[in-house]
Amino acid sequence: MSKVFCISSGQVESKKKNHSFSIKHRYLNYGLLKIASILGANEYEPIVLHGLFDSPNKVFELCKNLGINNETTPVLISIPSFFALEWAKEFSTLIKNNFPKKKIIVGGRWVIGSGHEWIKKHLDVDLVIPGVIGNEIVGLVSSLNLDNINTRRTYVENKINYEYLHDRHLFQPSIEVSSGCGMGCSFCEEKSIPLSKLKSASLVASEMKSIEVNDGLVKISPYLESSMFVATEKWATDLILERSLIGLDSMWRVETRVDKLKPKNIHSLAKAGLKVIDLGLESASHIQLNRMNKTDNPQKYLDAASELIKTAHDNGIWVKVNVLLYPGETYKSLDETLFWLRGIKGYIKGVSVGPVIVYGVDDEAERYIRELERYKSKPVSSGLIGVTYLDLSSEIDYEESVILSKEISREFMSGKDFFDLKSFSYFSREYRYSDFLCDLKGVPQSDVSFKL
Repeated sequence: MSKVFCISSGQVESKKKNHSFSIKHRYLNYGLLKIASILGANEYEPIVLHGLFDSPNKVFELCKNLGINNETTPVLISIPSFFALEWAKEFSTLIKNNFPKKKIIVGGRWVIGSGHEWIKKHLDVDLVIPGVIGNEIVGLVSSLNLDNINTRRTYVENKINYEYLHDRHLFQPSIEVSSGCGMGCSFCEEKSIPLSKLKSASLVASEMKSIEVNDGLVKISPYLESSMFVATEKWATDLILERSLIGLDSMWRVETRVDKLKPKNIHSLAKAGLKVIDLGLESASHIQLNRMNKTDNPQKYLDAASELIKTAHDNGIWVKVNVLLYPGETYKSLDETLFWLRGIKGYIKGVSVGPVIVYGVDDEAERYIRELERYKSKPVSSGLIGVTYLDLSSEIDYEESVILSKEISREFMSGKDFFDLKSFSYFSREYRYSDFLCDLKGVPQSDVSFKL
């Protein structure tokens, strides 16, 4: 079988400081592994490598050690964020310089989008795939022709196969349970993509069971991938039954909105293994929530958030609240958010805060930046392709927004809380709390978003 190297681009420059503990993150490129699994079920031998915080040269040398050669079988490069664009550019150049016969296919739905012509112009690649790709990847790898895919052929699409993931034991796995959102929040990439139906509890349980291991590392705790997790009482009770039938005990994590996950279902979801909720609160300022198009009834929204968070806490579920500093932010609007957060401080595990960043190299990104100017925001160069920072208002510029983000997080999250949340889903499975404490030695308090 032909080897297909599937590379998830790393970062030349991270949006986080590269402290020792920061580079222990292993963000799984679930979409790329899904594509590799399709190829693996159709007579190819895929190898999925993650650039993470390694240099393009280091990953290229690893590819050589794993058997990459000058055959015409293409290399797939996924660009998961605009922070990975420069890395992808350097890596594709290494491939072309060393293996002239190699063709390169590039994808990454959040980066490529309508800017695929820009990508084709600035990266030395042979084919750029805009949007989402599924079974068609087999035809593309065979023909390298986006306009001539043999859609009449039936390809086998199986579940995700972690055997294709290099260093698989170090990654916390993911299970896709739904896609889309469609709620219209102004900053969201999926604001216009309808929410799909939730995958059945029996399928979710089966996939969880298939990735369970007992290898002495941090316990497997899958992330149920969904931009907006919405589950009924019946789905939860079905999962409880399925887990009991197959002897499953894995705990899991989801991301959702405060007004979509119902408190009445929390008890059953906790019994079904739900342990961590990433909650997209974004703000507790009425005016900021309106500006984000997050809700048309801010008080009802915040009341729902409070009830959900307290119910989750009472059922042993950790809640990490996500806060977004949005254009128009002032010290007054921040105080409103802080006042609300302080009222539920004892019920949350942590708070993740960050200023809005505009991504894109196309006209749509430019239009969005112009729209935000009505809130007195101004674009600030990041020095990175496709990444634009913002001065949020006349009161809070970009640099101040970064400082404030860390200060707010530190008020609501200890180092242990931070480690628990990261270890559950993102840190390498061999990374222990004792290692984390060693890596924190000498790190200034002002550099981190948790209390030392």
